[in-house]
Amino acid sequence: MLIERQWRVTMADVDAAGILYYASPLRWTEALLGDWLDRSGRSISSMLAANEATPAVGVQVRYLAPLGLDDHCRLCLSAQRIGKTSFTIRCTAWAPGDERVAVEVEVTHAFVSYVRQPGGGVALAKQALPPWLRQALECDSQALRKG
Repeated sequence: MLIERQWRVTMADVDAAGILYYASPLRWTEALLGDWLDRSGRSISSMLAANEATPAVGVQVRYLAPLGLDDHCRLCLSAQRIGKTSFTIRCTAWAPGDERVAVEVEVTHAFVSYVRQPGGGVALAKQALPPWLRQALECDSQALRKG
């Protein structure tokens, strides 16, 4: 596991019926990834300052058990796949009071360099995962494949 956090489902996480809003787990995953990168010594802001980024290129979300307002759940971020220019992470939300998985989010990120173009565009170029990122991901014993 890369990082773990306790999470209380807030009003920002639910719809008008008090049921988990479908996009909230994506935000949780982003928050955990940002925290993990920062703890790894490479905050997102420092990567952007170096013209590097890890944009999402694929997302899958599975809703397995209901979560609602004020539920306390456990979030775990783990590495699932480590490729040459990309990696996949999984954020698992465990339901309160038991060891039942409520939500799983898998996000594949590419590692890119970028240049801002005159007129406002951005040119992206895939890059090999840098050693610091590959090593940090490989520290997670759940990493399934290395490439």
